[in-house]
Amino acid sequence: MKLSLLCLALLLCSGILARSADTTFLKRQVIDTPYPSYHAIFIDTADTHKNPLIHFGFDHYDSATYFELLTRLKPLKKVVMPVSSFPQKWIALYRLKGQYYLYTPSDAGNHFQFEITDSTTIDFTMEGPCPSKLNRISASSSSEIMINRSNYWNQNNVRIRIIDSNKGIAVFQFGPSGFKKKEKYILMVDASKARLFPVIVNWSTEKQPEFDFDEIDFARLLK
Repeated sequence: MKLSLLCLALLLCSGILARSADTTFLKRQVIDTPYPSYHAIFIDTADTHKNPLIHFGFDHYDSATYFELLTRLKPLKKVVMPVSSFPQKWIALYRLKGQYYLYTPSDAGNHFQFEITDSTTIDFTMEGPCPSKLNRISASSSSEIMINRSNYWNQNNVRIRIIDSNKGIAVFQFGPSGFKKKEKYILMVDASKARLFPVIVNWSTEKQPEFDFDEIDFARLLK
């Protein structure tokens, strides 16, 4: 039985990898105890792995969670984006050995997305799509905006600075908030330009630890 499961895992992984001619493995591991499993981390350029990362739709469970949270934020008001061309859908971007990558995590809940609508922002996290009420958006330039919002986790300010307009790369600064006294920085990419980057895929038959990317010096990046 164990052998059959392991063979099935290997066949599934082979099928996934066969979709891309440009696959570079960072790790491959067969684990036979206590249960047979296969774990592979690889770099790929196929849209097969990019499409789910730039999808912003809700499933039934996400919709129920989102609209329940949204009800608590009402009444909402429409807020005009001061820079009409400013991207409104973003996904997390990572760096490894000087190169930028998208990332398919072992646990899908660890894939962070951020969306700006005309009345809310949406943080896509482990808890699902979490809406915030938009209060105002100000712009200091065509490449930098400040969002003020209201939400249940009391993280009210988001500053977005585009550092590479051609590739759609930006630094997001969250907070500080009532729960976290220090700012949190995340590297993000405009979802419409995400296909410019290869993706590192953390694939396994069972959940595995997430891949360790290089730590980013945001102070240096923002100079």
